[in-house]
Amino acid sequence: MFPTYRESERPRCPFCGEPFERPPREVPREQGDFYRFLCSCGAVGALDVTGHNLGDALMETIAFAYGNDWELALAMEADEDYDIKYIDCYHPGDHRVLAGHSVCKTGMAAFVFVKQKSRKHLH
Repeated sequence: MFPTYRESERPRCPFCGEPFERPPREVPREQGDFYRFLCSCGAVGALDVTGHNLGDALMETIAFAYGNDWELALAMEADEDYDIKYIDCYHPGDHRVLAGHSVCKTGMAAFVFVKQKSRKHLH
């Protein structure tokens, strides 16, 4: 696991440590609309701008990791087929992660990342 982020550090993939660019939009168009992206290490991520829909963001990210094949994605198991990591306390306006907070303020954005243990299904 990578070290805890310092105050106001640029967000990095929790699997490889590579910094990633600011998402192109900060506000979802509708409930359940998450910005999704692919890291060069093969991890996929999604941004929940509210920090309140991480369960939905996680499901979207798992499906994205398996080529949006929901049937396949739902057949996979955490820790056996893929790993999950989170980055919370994201401040979208500054594109920074606030570190050192055990619990973030309500409304702080968060990322969820999924990386397959076997990349054979990754799209």
